[in-house]
Formats: sequence, structure tokens, C-alpha cells
Amino acid sequence: MIRLDNIGKQHGQQLLFVEASAALHKGEKVGLVGPNGAGKTTLFRMMTGQEYPDEGQVSIDRGVTIGYFSQDVGEMNGRSAVSEVMDGAGPVSTVAAEMKALEAAMGDPDQADNMEKLVERYG
Repeated sequence: MIRLDNIGKQHGQQLLFVEASAALHKGEKVGLVGPNGAGKTTLFRMMTGQEYPDEGQVSIDRGVTIGYFSQDVGEMNGRSAVSEVMDGAGPVSTVAAEMKALEAAMGDPDQADNMEKLVERYG
């Protein structure tokens, strides 16, 4: 579980959170939406320990893993955020690329002779 207990956070003159509390339980999926400057990124930074609340406490149960893709990704050479995340997925990206190639091969009549090898390899 992730708990936010009476947190307060201010950036300069802007109050982001005043006595805010919330709990995220195992298996829950939530969305966080709001206008720019509302504190969404600050909230994630507090949950990942990159920032601390001015008041209150953030508690994370032992064994909980938080996945967070920072907005501060630097230069991505024109690549999308999805491409960056998939590249970081390692073997998953490799398997996805192989699956795409297999789909193309299965739809290509010129590859019919190679299908036996593919069936032998992948079953």
C-alpha cells in the first residue's frame, strides 16, 4: 500500500497540497489528471522519494515497486516516449520485433517455404 497522510507541499507561492491524504491499495489502478502546475509530477516525485512533502508523510509498504517514467528524459532524438519505454524493456522489445516479422512472413506467399522452419522453431 502507498499512503499519503496529511501532506502539504508548496513551490514558491503556489500551494500544491494542503492536508492531502490518499491510499493506494494492492491491485488498484488509478489515473491522475489535472492541469499543468497542479502537482501531478510533484506527487509522483514524492512517492518515489525524489522530493519530500513540506508537511505530512508518504508511506510505502515494504516490497512495493513504483514504476515512473520521468518527464525529464533529455534528448530522445525524435523518438516517442513509447519507443523509449519499449527499448528499456529489453527482451520484451526483441520478442515484439520477432512477432511483427513473423506476422509479415505469414502473410507473404513467397515465404511459404520458410513456414516449416518457423513452425519447428515456434511450435
